[in-house]
Amino acid sequence: MDYEVAVVMGKGRRPRSCPFGAKTGQALDRYLRVRSRHKHAKLPEVWLGDRGPLSTSGIRQMLTRRGRDAGVKVHLHMFRHTFAHLWKAAGGSDDDLMRLAGWRFAADAATLRGVSRRRARPGRPPTPESRRSAVTEAAARTAAYRVTR
Repeated sequence: MDYEVAVVMGKGRRPRSCPFGAKTGQALDRYLRVRSRHKHAKLPEVWLGDRGPLSTSGIRQMLTRRGRDAGVKVHLHMFRHTFAHLWKAAGGSDDDLMRLAGWRFAADAATLRGVSRRRARPGRPPTPESRRSAVTEAAARTAAYRVTR
């Protein structure tokens, strides 16, 4: 398997493992190389803006602005929902989805179950690659857009 794992702090300051694939790894590597030349590069935060680390609000504003520029309405939770739908469409299990998304209760994952089933493609068995793609697709596009912009 060709993937790596980042440990991020989730809601309630709980650490969560987030696997990502080669495309996301390449985009993050490009960003980190550019970041190393940033005037605030010595700070421990990953995402930097002109005045220092980007806050959650700063990231939200940046994504909203980029979405507006692209003619698409974007909100942060959209990425979680897209990930969950792609995961389920690729045949991923609810238990794995709960672990990856940081949900503690089955009801959190169950809210997406009906829509995910409608979006799933019948007759196409999931493959390990399709599951990895579901994990990384939205993140890779976002990271690559930020790095290459």
